[in-house]
Amino acid sequence: MPKTSAQPAIILIHGLRGNHFGVQDIAKTLTKKYGYQVFAPDLPGSGTRPELKDKTLDGYAKWFCNYIKKLKLDQPPIIIGHSMGSIVTSYFIDKYPELVDRRVVLLSPIFRSPFSRVISNIEYALMFGALHLLPKKPRYNLMRSKPVSFLISHFLTVDKSKQKEIDFLHYRYCLFASADSLLADCKISMQKETIIPENKEILFCFGDCDKLGSVKRSTSRIKEAKQTYKIIKNKGHLINYECPKTVARLIAEFIGEN
Repeated sequence: MPKTSAQPAIILIHGLRGNHFGVQDIAKTLTKKYGYQVFAPDLPGSGTRPELKDKTLDGYAKWFCNYIKKLKLDQPPIIIGHSMGSIVTSYFIDKYPELVDRRVVLLSPIFRSPFSRVISNIEYALMFGALHLLPKKPRYNLMRSKPVSFLISHFLTVDKSKQKEIDFLHYRYCLFASADSLLADCKISMQKETIIPENKEILFCFGDCDKLGSVKRSTSRIKEAKQTYKIIKNKGHLINYECPKTVARLIAEFIGEN
């Protein structure tokens, strides 16, 4: 499914504790195998990009507007977001639908039940309170540490044959401006959820063993909205690391079919 001159560019947004390197294998496959023009920026406060003063969904939406404007694209781009990136991008698309293509892809989306929202709020309050007992530098070092990174990647990885590789990548690409910046992103990830924007054709793609979401709840929400979804067997939340080529193929097929 090679890119034609009429095909819009793709903007691919990474998730929490990551940067653009976390989605580079998806981006490379979409570019080299399927011929799409792909942009994969670091979100503000991640990688080497300075953090926002307003680290909220509204702040991210304003940043997204400016980012797209600076690209000077011929037509609105196709937006793809993974995990927290799906929360940020879906909020932006819902607020500024005219700035993006009618096709959207949301990877490892976050859908919450009323009960899970309460639990996430409690978890964030406990984590926030405990971490703020530490001075800034030890707080940053703890959140950036290998034990914390490996604990998270072990929990989120299902394909254990790739565990060592994913542990390494998850730690290596966990770069953020400050502990407070990461905590602001944690707040978004733990207290908000992926929106299903209206009047868009959306592909939701997630692993059947995703521990951050319920397949039953996700498929129910997506069916109710009459959107498309693909479930990848024996994969978890980190499909960007576990099966990037499969993810790229599903994206290319969806774009080509629509």
